Amino acid sequence: MPGPRPYDAILFDNDGVLTEPTDSARLRRAVETAFAAVGVTDPAPEHVDAVRNARTPETVAAVCAAYGVDPVAFWRRHETEAAATQRVALETGEKGLYDDVAAIRDIDLPRGVVSNNQHRTVEHILDAFDLRGTFDAVYGRFPSPKGMGQRKPDPHYLELALDDLGAESALYVGDSEVDLLAAERAGVDAAYVRRDHRPPDYLDATPTYEVDSLLDLHDVLAGEVPPAAID
Repeated sequence: MPGPRPYDAILFDNDGVLTEPTDSARLRRAVETAFAAVGVTDPAPEHVDAVRNARTPETVAAVCAAYGVDPVAFWRRHETEAAATQRVALETGEKGLYDDVAAIRDIDLPRGVVSNNQHRTVEHILDAFDLRGTFDAVYGRFPSPKGMGQRKPDPHYLELALDDLGAESALYVGDSEVDLLAAERAGVDAAYVRRDHRPPDYLDATPTYEVDSLLDLHDVLAGEVPPAAID
């Protein structure tokens, strides 16, 4: 049986780890509303999808160029609409908190959140569920094309949080391949938490650990779980 790993901090993704993911139809409507606000009333579905799934500012710029729209103004409006629709999802209970989140309050390490969601949305989520005091560092994407391009798998925001926590050997808990890649690029271990919104065969990357619940993290940190061996 392995001994305890010497972690000096633990960090979490938000959507799919702490809270349920936002409904994809809501996020598509946010893109369509942003297009309408800049004068594009009938964007092509593939362009809506391209914005919804964009990983780089160049992707957004290319879509905007097809309509003669300023990409900075468009993205600013997109961020406003995306924040508004997620706020509604929280208020209606559509975007809920996972029951096992309570387990992380007992982890005696500095804690952080690093999300690809908007920074102000992540802060609002933490406030809505009375979690702000649970975390010592919180980062979401900044509302600019550059901020969008610095999302995971880029380790930028994860590295900022690690610096804030003064962490040299941290564990990052996520539910996606971009989380695992960001952790690898930041030089920290990763725990993949299996959630119902991911199919069983979803994962191609190799995490340090796989867990069924955030409750399992206590065993991971105690050294009672071998790497990537929870079935």
